Amino acid sequence: MSTVTVDRPGAEPAPVPPGPSEPGPEPAARAPEPAPRRTRPAHPPAPPGVRLAVRAMATLAALMLGFVAYLVLVTPMQAQREQEVLRDRMRADLANAVAPVGGAIPAGTPVAVLQIPGLKLDHVVVEGTASGDLFGGLGHKRDTVLPGQPGVSHVYGRRGTFGGPFAHVDRLVEGDEIRAVTGQGTFVYRVDRIRRDGDPAAPPLPAGGGRLILVTAEDTGLLRAERTVYVDATLLDPPQPVPSGRLQFIPPYEKPLRGDPGAWFPLVLWLQALAIFSAAATWARAYWGRWETWLVGTPVFVALAWQLYENAARLLPNLT
Repeated sequence: MSTVTVDRPGAEPAPVPPGPSEPGPEPAARAPEPAPRRTRPAHPPAPPGVRLAVRAMATLAALMLGFVAYLVLVTPMQAQREQEVLRDRMRADLANAVAPVGGAIPAGTPVAVLQIPGLKLDHVVVEGTASGDLFGGLGHKRDTVLPGQPGVSHVYGRRGTFGGPFAHVDRLVEGDEIRAVTGQGTFVYRVDRIRRDGDPAAPPLPAGGGRLILVTAEDTGLLRAERTVYVDATLLDPPQPVPSGRLQFIPPYEKPLRGDPGAWFPLVLWLQALAIFSAAATWARAYWGRWETWLVGTPVFVALAWQLYENAARLLPNLT
């Protein structure tokens, strides 16, 4: 006798057990466990001496890069500004007839204006040929006569740094004109030859003759100079008299391709000032604040670096 199952209204159907041929639900797959992260072993902090040495080397490298940037980018602008000041002073001296024409002339005093049309050069010449004297442009060798006077007059100029006024002086050819304006008038020279170290010297001058020699360095790189270039030019106008009192000897550092050893003392002082500033800036950053230290310390650092670079440039050869 069969049994009939009657579903009651509203009742849930009874679950049907799986048959022998129907598999049951598979268990959910377990996610793979993440691989353990490898942690780097903690390194002990470097000793204070090592940290100090690293900072010192980094500071030195930054200063050296800054010095190169100073020579390449800043010195041309510095020389241009100095030329503007010298030109105003020379113009006033010529107008008032007080431009020096001889005797003992202080170094750095404007004594002439040199004009080379072939090079489009128009520069004020100062007295003195030390490295610092040539920061503003051209310099007159103090133991020679001034341009326009009988005898040999030497004018030095840099090849690369501080605007490089004599960068292309070796492009002059025989017959080119050079004009020199001094307190005694305007004088025209004619280029005779270009020579270098080891070449035969210029022939002796005739009695009462005048010669102008432009002196610069061979183009061997920004900070390298191994040879000297000379441009000989003969005076075409009647020479003017030479007042007495000219120097007979000059220091060795005013000769070609020499640096000024007098710059070592101020250079050491400015280095000490920079070291004191670095220590003060480190303390201020720790106890005052990072941005406050940068705001106050940056102008001081720039001023110290400027003085440091100027004295370092005086140690370089005066014609580079």
